[in-house]
Amino acid sequence: MSEQQRIKDQAEPLREHMSRMEKKQSQQEEGVLPSRKKVHRNRSKKKKKGVTVSFPLVRLLLMAFLLIVLLLVFSPYWLNL
Repeated sequence: MSEQQRIKDQAEPLREHMSRMEKKQSQQEEGVLPSRKKVHRNRSKKKKKGVTVSFPLVRLLLMAFLLIVLLLVFSPYWLNL
């Protein structure tokens, strides 16, 4: 009976091996983790993407400049009509 039971549960040695490996890995990871300062510094670097215009005056001046350029480009068409 024990022979059949052992044959049916072929995965038991693998389970034991995996549990030993998990214990070793958890013990090794305890001292390897980076400090919070490094983690948050990396997060803030990743968030800074693209150019954002936050000042309303700069945004207004940019829109006025684009409008003037468009008016200058299309003014010959309007003056000829």
